[in-house]
Amino acid sequence: MKKEGMDTIEIEDLVLRVKKSDQKAFNTLFSELWEPMYSYACSILMNDSLAKDIVQDIWIDFWQRRQDVEVKFLKSYLYKSIRYKCYNHLRDQKFNKIQLEVAKSVSVASEVDQSDDVIELSTRINSVISNLPKRCQVIFRLSRVNNIDNKEIASQLDISQRSVENQISYALRQLRKELAVAKTLFSFL
Repeated sequence: MKKEGMDTIEIEDLVLRVKKSDQKAFNTLFSELWEPMYSYACSILMNDSLAKDIVQDIWIDFWQRRQDVEVKFLKSYLYKSIRYKCYNHLRDQKFNKIQLEVAKSVSVASEVDQSDDVIELSTRINSVISNLPKRCQVIFRLSRVNNIDNKEIASQLDISQRSVENQISYALRQLRKELAVAKTLFSFL
């Protein structure tokens, strides 16, 4: 029975091994992910040999920069790289009407991208929240996760309602600052 592909933990483990120049781990990732990447590139470019070249370039670049590049979600990283390279190629070439339509339709992120982006964004949000002062974390979670109103939070924690509002405002400012960075990253790719 053929396995249905690697899970995220297996991929993360292989990525860590690749960072340490493990050629076998790289080959495993390559053989697992090359075909779907190639299909994705073909769907954008409608040119088999060019799609192969672009996917090959992405893998070469990944290997060459393995120790420098920080990859949290490999599939998302690779698919965004494909999309970026394909769009750059199409931008620089004279392409036909069908290719233009395909490029527009593919601009909607694939399920892999969306899923990984949501996970990455959720991770960022949780990281920002966990870096808040403890009291601020508690108040923010009571307000935004448990949907408890400010007056009730103030009563539960025996603090003023104004203190609750200030803590929530502080948490939201921190989140906005972090999410502004994330928005810039996501809109780029």
